Amino acid sequence: MEDLKAKTQEEQEYFNKNINISYIDETLPKADNKIIIKHYICSIIVYGIALLVLWTNPFFYSHSNELTRYLLKSFYLCYIIIAPIIYFYYRPKSLWISHNISICEYIKRIFLKAPQIQTLSVEDIKKELEYFKPTYTEKQSMMLIFIKFFFGVLMLSGLTNNIELMSNKMDIYAKFVKTIKTACINLDITALKTAIAYYKNMLYNNTIMILFSIDLLVFCIGYLSELSLLKNKIRSVETSFAGVFFCLICYAPFVAITESFIHLPQNDNYTAFGDINSPITWLFRIPAIFFLLIYVTASIALGTKASNLTNRGTVSKFPYNIVRHPAYVAKNMFWLLTILPMFFVDFNEINFSLVKYIKDIILIIIAMISCATVYYFRALTEERHLIKDPEYQQYTQKVKYRFIPFII
Repeated sequence: MEDLKAKTQEEQEYFNKNINISYIDETLPKADNKIIIKHYICSIIVYGIALLVLWTNPFFYSHSNELTRYLLKSFYLCYIIIAPIIYFYYRPKSLWISHNISICEYIKRIFLKAPQIQTLSVEDIKKELEYFKPTYTEKQSMMLIFIKFFFGVLMLSGLTNNIELMSNKMDIYAKFVKTIKTACINLDITALKTAIAYYKNMLYNNTIMILFSIDLLVFCIGYLSELSLLKNKIRSVETSFAGVFFCLICYAPFVAITESFIHLPQNDNYTAFGDINSPITWLFRIPAIFFLLIYVTASIALGTKASNLTNRGTVSKFPYNIVRHPAYVAKNMFWLLTILPMFFVDFNEINFSLVKYIKDIILIIIAMISCATVYYFRALTEERHLIKDPEYQQYTQKVKYRFIPFII
């Protein structure tokens, strides 16, 4: 037992000193004026460049609404005004390992160095290229900023778009609530059933939007914050090609390329027999909402640690105490259940083509298998990154299954 504890402590020390980019040596003094000013200036430069890239990038500009751009500008201005007050008052030790300073020092190094190649020998070229290769900390810091802004802006845009859509439907919501309230007061069961039948598709779609909005809100907080107070300091960032690849292909704009190969018909409103009132349609929709609820529960469990391609510490509360990747399972099950109604058609319909039907079904099956495969490898590459942390190693000993309890 003593040997095991010693080994675990040794592994933790190795992880902190060699991998954990947020690890702070307690012997370090509080941040002095020089490091505070340096970090502040570097942060303004890095965040300013990131915002400039977003503003001049056609994809991000077209996919972010005015509210998103306003919020990002507000965050930036608030940082410029408030950050110095916080830094000079609290003098956090974390400034000694500032990621923004690392990025600026790397940029300075590669732009200010004059080429030293005297000959075109392989050795000289290798030596010169080695100089431009970022250190572990520099590489981690640059990837960290990319993740924060790439995913942070996507999540914030999605959240503000959903809020805008829901706000435009307030009159419909108010009418629905009034109808239900009147039926309940008058104990009119028939009117209640009629109202639910009339508004059920709206309820279904808005339940999906609300649940996804909760998920987006949680991830917005995760991406746009990194504080010891919130216990979401980034320990390490995934930088391997496979890890980044299998994550990015699940998000815009890269998902468009993925969809062109997979041909997954993502639509939450497919119906059986083309009938919204078909019992089979709702036989799939109700469990679909259940799995979406599990998905959002997983996001809430992550809390401030929610983000892709980063290790912010291990979460083991429900549903992460059942399997290690409940969100991936739930999301794929939600997609599957919303697509399955397409399998149910009226074979006696005019112009029905059995050949086309079979072809479409085969393509959907291939698409779902391909989608599940992408998430399978995403989980594997994610674990390959997280397993470097002794805390996650202990977690895998307690929660042994990735996707389905007692099976896989």
